[in-house]
Amino acid sequence: MGPIQDIHLPVQSAGSLEVIVVGAGLAGCCAALASARNGAHTLLVDAMPYIGGNGVTGLPFSSFRAANANRLVVGGIALEIMNRLQKRGAFSCDIESTEWLPIDNEVLQIELTKMLDEAGVDLLTYSPLLEVNRDGRRLTSAIFYNKENTLSYDAQIFVDATGDAQVAWAAGLSTPMGRQSDGKTQALSLIFVLGGIDESRTPGWDQVQAKWDALREQGSHWRNPRTGVALSGPFRIPGKPGVYSHNVTRILVDKGTDGRQLAEAEKEGRYQLEEFVEDFLKPHIPGYEKCYLTQIASRVGVRETRRIEGLYELQREDLITQRKFEDSIACNSYPVDIHSPIGGNTELTEGFLPPGGYYTIPYRSLVAKGVDNLLACGRCLSASHEALSAVRVLSAAMPTGQAAGTAAALCVLSGEIPSRLDPQNLRRILRKQGSIID
Repeated sequence: MGPIQDIHLPVQSAGSLEVIVVGAGLAGCCAALASARNGAHTLLVDAMPYIGGNGVTGLPFSSFRAANANRLVVGGIALEIMNRLQKRGAFSCDIESTEWLPIDNEVLQIELTKMLDEAGVDLLTYSPLLEVNRDGRRLTSAIFYNKENTLSYDAQIFVDATGDAQVAWAAGLSTPMGRQSDGKTQALSLIFVLGGIDESRTPGWDQVQAKWDALREQGSHWRNPRTGVALSGPFRIPGKPGVYSHNVTRILVDKGTDGRQLAEAEKEGRYQLEEFVEDFLKPHIPGYEKCYLTQIASRVGVRETRRIEGLYELQREDLITQRKFEDSIACNSYPVDIHSPIGGNTELTEGFLPPGGYYTIPYRSLVAKGVDNLLACGRCLSASHEALSAVRVLSAAMPTGQAAGTAAALCVLSGEIPSRLDPQNLRRILRKQGSIID
């Protein structure tokens, strides 16, 4: 086999933006909304055809409240999204007293689309990031694959909302991955939704967990390695009786940034969900005898890959001690939740915060080292493996997205770079726009 030749694709100069947000999951959507609403010409790009990321897979949102207390610690655009869903019957819980927040993810896609259009965000989907160009400490342009000409966009500020720190990685920056000891990352899951469940006959999920373990002990050879205590209970989709989303699969891969391994993960997820439904739920759990699949998530859920190296790396101790940073831009109360990279166990530190407790996320964890115009949000912000397991969830991703997008717009308007932006001015604007920051 001869040497691999360079691949040359025709590149079209597609324009100049003030802010480019790469990654249209919920963190990226919030970043783009905040950037545009604060006056910056903003482009939101994603490799997938759809927007919303893990928020449109059937997952419920994690809690917006302080630990075991009826007090919100998440507001801003995230709360606006929930209010819009509630008006459409796509969310029906009391957000101040509910730990998990099930939504109708189909309606979420519609509302996100409307919000982006209302804010004037330019949207580009079906467009994986290919290359990032830089001039010294400044990113200058991003190149995205397109079925016609490959597209190159210039920008003043870039926001990495890819979940994989793909912008930082393509720019040649430091992008730590996984556990500090060996680089291994959390397990993956494939979410699915079942209909036809007889809610009047289903047992409590603790009984379902006990049955799962008992059958394993009796010799059932589940290909899914998750243990009973790690099985997540189902969540009823609002307005759809007998329809529940399930987060029960456990897929082990070495690297969630490798398409070859992700392809195997997608296959394994489908085998595991069929096993769970056909070999476990239907024959063993009352109320599930006539259940059927209504949705398989459009992609496997990746909990952890690369993250940026920021001006500050959030630590587990910061969460446990409920540290209130001077440059805090978001709050959350979700616990450390590590799905083992090598087996079926889950380290879930529920109760690590007292009633009413919460922690904060500093602006410095959104600012990338090594360049002067890159911010990050969502699960690729700067945090240790343990801290990231808590702040990777949607209730943290959205406010960090709003903060990153707001900071990007402020940098455009002021001509300042992110590392020199006044965090107190950022905090003042975030608070004015409904964010809960301390």
